Amino acid sequence: MQKVRIGMTKEEVISIMGDTYKVMEAKQTADGYQEVIGYVDLQNGIYRLRLSNGKVAEWDYILPPAHRHSENTSTSN
Repeated sequence: MQKVRIGMTKEEVISIMGDTYKVMEAKQTADGYQEVIGYVDLQNGIYRLRLSNGKVAEWDYILPPAHRHSENTSTSN
């Protein structure tokens, strides 16, 4: 993910990340075609990329369920 940049085309992302992505959302809006693709990492987290008209508009990372649970239940001393 370190090489992925805002404004890259979907094809550029695939050339870096591979073609193992899942389409998580796709829709046509007044602003054009919107698509969200996701790549699962080795810890089962998901890199989620929002594409607008075929270019990366934003991306984020979704923690795997086990990590979300442990963060919510941890205490600080």
